[in-house]
Amino acid sequence: MARTPRIAAAFVLATGVLGAFAAQAQQGVPPSVQQEIDRALSRVPEAHRPAMPGRPAAGQPQAGTPDVDSFIRSAGANASRRVSIGFENKTPYKALVIQFAPVGSGAWGENRLRRETLNPRAIMSWPINSSECRFDVRITFALGNEFVRLDHDFCAQDRIEVTSPEPSAAPLPARSGVALFRVVNRSNEKIAVLRVTPVGAARPQPDLLGIWMMEHGDTYTGRVARGGNCLYDVRVGFDPEDTQSVTLARQNLCETPEVVVPARRAAGG
Repeated sequence: MARTPRIAAAFVLATGVLGAFAAQAQQGVPPSVQQEIDRALSRVPEAHRPAMPGRPAAGQPQAGTPDVDSFIRSAGANASRRVSIGFENKTPYKALVIQFAPVGSGAWGENRLRRETLNPRAIMSWPINSSECRFDVRITFALGNEFVRLDHDFCAQDRIEVTSPEPSAAPLPARSGVALFRVVNRSNEKIAVLRVTPVGAARPQPDLLGIWMMEHGDTYTGRVARGGNCLYDVRVGFDPEDTQSVTLARQNLCETPEVVVPARRAAGG
């Protein structure tokens, strides 16, 4: 019995729309969508009318007419779309790591290449379902350098042409929800392992470099979520087994966006 008013309302709505179209067609004036919604809703019992932007819910005083455009925008504001994130390698070097994340994300996420490489002149893309269009990107190359592109709109341009593996020297932007930082290798050796762990954590965080190794002068651009005291221990290992390491303790990554790894002799290593 509870369904009877809804079925009747739907029938009235449908017949009202069709009848109004027919009447205006005979007069040679095509009805607008707004007119048909107003007419159809006027035939639906008050208690069963849907709430719409600009129109109060049932039982509330009428303050105006519904705005169809705003209703459609609000319905699709958070809907996911198919976003293609692509790269063309125009450098002479293999790319070993590709990571991308929405601009507000506190982590880069996985290496999208996994066990593959992006070879010179090759193109690769990843279609993803996302409500976001703007992403940060980092790519590392076999020779050691890092490419970073921040706040790229992949809905407007779905492929980045990577023409140089050189890292950017531009200051990192300040963001409210995520802290961007750089680790710079000024030591006299390669860095094979990099861990950025909150101060006081029971276990160190996983290695951030993967198969990539930072040569002298290379940078790693990282990200952490803002919150708490934002203090981190930055540990670098100079061999893949992480047996020879230096820890730069209590780095405030929210206030100091660049962490320099000095020569091992200066760090006591």
